[in-house]
Amino acid sequence: MIALKNFPECVLIEKGCEGLPYAREILSRLICPQVEIIPDVRAYLKQIAPEPSFLSSGKRTLLLMKNRGRFIKRCPGTRHHLCCLYLVLHHAAGCPLDCSYCILQSYLNNPFIVFYVNVEDMLAELRDVFSRTSGAILRIGTGEFTDSLALEHISHTMHLLMPLLKKFPNVFLELKTKMADIDSILACEPRRRIIFSWSLNPEAVVRAEESGTAPLEERLAAASRAQSTAGGHPVAFHFDPLLRFPGWEDAYTEVVRSLADAVDLSRTLWVSMGTFRFSPSLKHIIEERFPQNRLIYEEFIRGEDGKMRYFKPLRREMYAHVLRALRAARPDVFTYLCMERDDVWDEVYGFHPENNLHLKKMLDERCLEALHSH
Repeated sequence: MIALKNFPECVLIEKGCEGLPYAREILSRLICPQVEIIPDVRAYLKQIAPEPSFLSSGKRTLLLMKNRGRFIKRCPGTRHHLCCLYLVLHHAAGCPLDCSYCILQSYLNNPFIVFYVNVEDMLAELRDVFSRTSGAILRIGTGEFTDSLALEHISHTMHLLMPLLKKFPNVFLELKTKMADIDSILACEPRRRIIFSWSLNPEAVVRAEESGTAPLEERLAAASRAQSTAGGHPVAFHFDPLLRFPGWEDAYTEVVRSLADAVDLSRTLWVSMGTFRFSPSLKHIIEERFPQNRLIYEEFIRGEDGKMRYFKPLRREMYAHVLRALRAARPDVFTYLCMERDDVWDEVYGFHPENNLHLKKMLDERCLEALHSH
């Protein structure tokens, strides 16, 4: 398990960033790490050996640098698959947790944990986007390229975003996480527009494949606190990735039962489902870093997006099983599929959203219902 309290062992700082206020704030929260100024980050990263084994040491190193691109991006959806048009805030990259199946191992171009410290540029871009779309619901999240809460005690990202959230009532912020330390955020306003969402898997998977994360029981206890705190935060859950392994049916049924015991599913914004998918290059990385992992040896097929997925009948079976368990616990629970085609929706639900905008509208309406509920 990665000791997040001792993170990082080393800090790399892009030359010119050491004087930025946010970089100084971050350094002030760290306990005497080794600090090195990097004259040219891009040249430095090109020299980094791409071996999978370097990912482990990279997770103990913090890189403070400028983001020279856009901070706000669309969720990287797949052509011909339904997508909810989620917005992603690219404020950081890399995750200090170490899930064996994590696609970031092959997706990012460097092994370090990156914080982008030109936050004034980020806030200006957010203000611009929020201002130009004030008539529409915006769902934005911080958990696409990192865990939303794993390093909040260092980044204080929520403190940066709160003033903007208060100013723009059309914006809902989703914090996707596998952690359980949410107490510093429970009092944050606007509570009804800060969505805590947890990725869920059976406890056996958590112990074997999700190093550094909170146990399932602690995640569910945190969700209960978020839902029951004064004013109430909306909560959501993601069975993504759903994983096949011997006994997966009973294991996921038990997770759903534990979830239903911990929270009021009638007040849960949504539960998404998506199956394990990965780029072919990830298989070699998993084999080297996690030789005990057997998840990559199931029945996969290469999809049109180039990613490896379970065969479609296997995916349908998994979705249908988890959906039955959820509906047995709460018949009207709101669920949806992440990155699936129309025909899979039809076979699981008996219908499919007309297009991406329709799916977006479904989730936007859930946000509005939560905003006006008591």
